[in-house]
Amino acid sequence: MNNKQIILCVESNKRAQTDNIYIKETIEYFFEIGNEVNIQFVNMDNKDNYKSRAVLNQIKEFIRDYKIGKSTVIYCIDLDQYEADPVQAKKNEDIEAFVKENGYELIWFGHDIEEVYWGKKAEKGEKVKLATDFKKRGAIKDVPRDKLNCKKVAKGKSNILDVFARHLDYRKNIKKKGSS
Repeated sequence: MNNKQIILCVESNKRAQTDNIYIKETIEYFFEIGNEVNIQFVNMDNKDNYKSRAVLNQIKEFIRDYKIGKSTVIYCIDLDQYEADPVQAKKNEDIEAFVKENGYELIWFGHDIEEVYWGKKAEKGEKVKLATDFKKRGAIKDVPRDKLNCKKVAKGKSNILDVFARHLDYRKNIKKKGSS
């Protein structure tokens, strides 16, 4: 595998880093990650900041500072209540157009990252605890792979594995809960 950098723009803030936890757990569980892969996170605070000066400057800085390989930028967003809220649907379309226009990629979570990984919507006050518990328990083993490898937008699903599989190699021996 050649040297590469993957820059992940996520909705969570720098202090909580909840999205970072779920995404890191997914990468480490499903994919081979060696020293040739550099993963960087840009915490946007929320998806409305997807093209803010601070986010774009952080992306540029990571690309500029990485001199030994190719950089790929991937935006990771919750789709929220897109099917019931035309404003939300338009916002998602705008982000998708921006991503495409800039040669970036898009990972989506229907409706949000907690719904994909836990099967339920999380209240703001419980997001950090849920993410921390997810990591501590190694709960990635309990998430059905088909929830993470969806080609069409759906509630409780994501395209995260499909997107990462274009850039990373799957681990050979992925163990499910209870397997030896």
